[in-house]
Amino acid sequence: MKIGISAIEYYLPEKIITNDFFEHAKNDFLEEKVGIKERHIAAENEFTSDMAAKAVNRLIEKNKINKNELEFIVLCTLSPDYILPQTSAQVQDLCGLPNSIYSVDLRMGCTGFVHALSVAQSLIAGMGFKKGLVVTADKFSIYLSYRDFSVDTLFSDSSAAVLVEENPKLFEIMSHDFGTDGKGAEHIVIPAGGSRLRISEETSKFESIKPGIERSKNYLYMNGRQVMKFADRTVPISAEKVMKKTGISLDDIDWVIMHQANKFMLEEIGDRCGIPREKNYINLWNKGNTISSSIPIALNELLEKHERCNNGRYWMVTGFGLGFAWGTTLLKYVGK
Repeated sequence: MKIGISAIEYYLPEKIITNDFFEHAKNDFLEEKVGIKERHIAAENEFTSDMAAKAVNRLIEKNKINKNELEFIVLCTLSPDYILPQTSAQVQDLCGLPNSIYSVDLRMGCTGFVHALSVAQSLIAGMGFKKGLVVTADKFSIYLSYRDFSVDTLFSDSSAAVLVEENPKLFEIMSHDFGTDGKGAEHIVIPAGGSRLRISEETSKFESIKPGIERSKNYLYMNGRQVMKFADRTVPISAEKVMKKTGISLDDIDWVIMHQANKFMLEEIGDRCGIPREKNYINLWNKGNTISSSIPIALNELLEKHERCNNGRYWMVTGFGLGFAWGTTLLKYVGK
């Protein structure tokens, strides 16, 4: 049975923040090393479910999808509207999808799309479903202190929606590789807000860590150096595994799309993997790090450009991030 992707759309909020917004930012470093000039931020009254619904509705309308044929939603987010209910249920309602639909949320970060895609594939292969949606959405700006230069310039709010079905029109899913190393959990973390440490007056107090870095326990902490070491260690091995499973080499691959973390990291990892720079797609410039939406957004961009879209050739997508967790999927382009 051939299972894969038939359509992709995404949504970015209207509000754009450039590097000039950040008083502490060094524009040359952000643009040349990190690779970011602009990022999109959701309006105060625009929430994760709203952004997800906008991507889903765009997907349905542009591709003339019959809503009643959709059998599942696998939604990945780190910023649900509520602790409960699940955001996928809200999206079902907002988009007028059938009540018979199977809905589930995945609470994952930058590797979330690859994991969600594997869940969708399993639902079709194992449950007898014919088609459904993978949705990624995050209003991640709510977790940034904007007084912490180590993270506040990196992220965008965004969403994406992908149609997964039998006999796909764009990409056939060929192989996966996944991994988890929970020892890295402390390196990308929001300390307060869960059952271990509830949000309180105490957790809301800002601490001065060092010049340019002030945050409370309610906001994101990320140890960029440790994340770099982790990705540098795991991504090349994961990429090698999916190629070996499918029996191909880098020469058979037209595009490699890694989670769009930062330009320097992607180039370093790509070079370590032996990926030619012209095959290593990077689109951070006007979007920033869009969490689990970064891979489907990049896929959509390349399809829109129709650049190096060769039937029967391979595209590799790989995510890495909090957990630590990682995942790589090999796709075969079956479009025209």
